[in-house]
Amino acid sequence: MPTENMKKFWVKAQKQLAQVPINASIEPEKTTSDVTVTNHLIVLSSFEGVKIRAWYTVPASLPPEEGWPAVMVLPSFAGNVVNSGYLAQLGYATLTLYPRGQGESKKEWQVEGDTGSIHYKMAKNVTNQERFYYYAAYLDCLRGLDFLDTRAEVNTKRIAVTGSSQGGGLTLAMAAIDTRVKVAVARLPSLCNIPLGVEMKAEGYAELHDYLVDHPEDREAAMETLWYIDNLNLADAIQAHTLVSLAQVDLNHPYSTVMPVFEKIPALKSVVIYPDAAIRIHSGAINTDFNSHMVEWFTRYL
Repeated sequence: MPTENMKKFWVKAQKQLAQVPINASIEPEKTTSDVTVTNHLIVLSSFEGVKIRAWYTVPASLPPEEGWPAVMVLPSFAGNVVNSGYLAQLGYATLTLYPRGQGESKKEWQVEGDTGSIHYKMAKNVTNQERFYYYAAYLDCLRGLDFLDTRAEVNTKRIAVTGSSQGGGLTLAMAAIDTRVKVAVARLPSLCNIPLGVEMKAEGYAELHDYLVDHPEDREAAMETLWYIDNLNLADAIQAHTLVSLAQVDLNHPYSTVMPVFEKIPALKSVVIYPDAAIRIHSGAINTDFNSHMVEWFTRYL
């Protein structure tokens, strides 16, 4: 499909979202605030009026005259996120946002028929472009950018997005769809080259693979839906300075799915390649090392 189709699709989606008032509520969260950071529970109205939750963590000091730079943090399939207090202590207003049916947002809305598998959502309504779970999840993340855009203490010309696994895929998608994103840091991203991931039966796509095996009559419609979600097709629209990590051995986000996406990004970019992500990817050596790359990237470009 031509790139123009992609642009029209997401412009239409953003117009749908814009019809829903954000209705942001902000409540101080004293138990997770301290002398260095102030934390708030945020509830926002998103696509179709579904409410989503986020943590908004800011430095305890007064913002600079031009406002703090901001980072939106998006979760992995398992709900893992970069510590918001860590980023706020470094001087970033940090919005840790959970798309509908995930993490804190489960308290507002749950995916119908959720099996409890962290990858269940990959096949949810996959034959319907505007009912597919990730269509709504992308709009939820855009709503997070809307929230940051309303904040007087945020420098809206300095907004970044970051996340790991699912969150990394969401990060790349936000950078492609919304030019408010100036910097993107995607850690071992999923939602990349989805048909290949399905063919390989990579762990993040296993349930989607099984669904398509059980419902071969749905394959054509499913692949058309996934085309609009896949970062392989979105990447050439990314204008943000983008840092990506990937691993030569990775059962969840195979190298062969991520590298073609990275290669298509036309903006200033860099990649950190690790030998093996079969270890615990959300802690340990890979995360410790990549955190330093992330902070350096923010310092240099945000």
